[in-house]
Amino acid sequence: MPRSRYACLIAVTFLATAASATDTTRVFVENGELHYSGYLDDDANGRLFALYDSLAIKPTVLAIESKGGIVDFGLDLGDWVYRKGLDVKVSAYCLSSCANYVFTAAPRRTVSNVAVIGFHGGISSATFKLGGERKAAYDVMTKEQQDAFWADHRKETQPLLQRETDFFKKIGVRQDITTYGQASRFDLPDMDGWTFTRDDFARFGVDRIEVIDGPWRPAMPGKAIRITTIEVD
Repeated sequence: MPRSRYACLIAVTFLATAASATDTTRVFVENGELHYSGYLDDDANGRLFALYDSLAIKPTVLAIESKGGIVDFGLDLGDWVYRKGLDVKVSAYCLSSCANYVFTAAPRRTVSNVAVIGFHGGISSATFKLGGERKAAYDVMTKEQQDAFWADHRKETQPLLQRETDFFKKIGVRQDITTYGQASRFDLPDMDGWTFTRDDFARFGVDRIEVIDGPWRPAMPGKAIRITTIEVD
């Protein structure tokens, strides 16, 4: 397989944590709130935007439950939330691109006392894990091929990295909120991602978080996804 093809696969895998999802994302209005339930995707975003435009009385809250999705679509939704000034409410979880770009974009946020806002990296991550066939292909490359592989990846993702950088500058949130837990001082080999306390969220510029029936003790349903709370220096 050509070197450029490998780089393309990495970019897609890195940006599309939900690429294999087959369930259709649900978008609806209930009790005067917009609801978005499922993976972030272009079709769901379009349906949400159209629904909002069709309503005579505009909702002020987006209730979301999502394990994430492609970075571009997360940024599209985050941009829209920011422009509309919608508050975001999370009852269960908001992970990956949902945490990176949607939760951070709201002027105010409401979470249940078990809601998980989970991060595991972003387009600005210095490293990320390969899996399955991609890891097997990478492992048999020469050192020269591996170096070229990462060079291609950086080149292909540069426009998206710039978009992410501009997004965080616009919303007034530190970009490293998406990568903070990947620092070498954190040893998270058995964890899929991380979250923060309310005070530490505020250090990144993500403040005005209301916890329903606190204290806030994040807990993912089931055991398939493991998220831990880390401290900010």
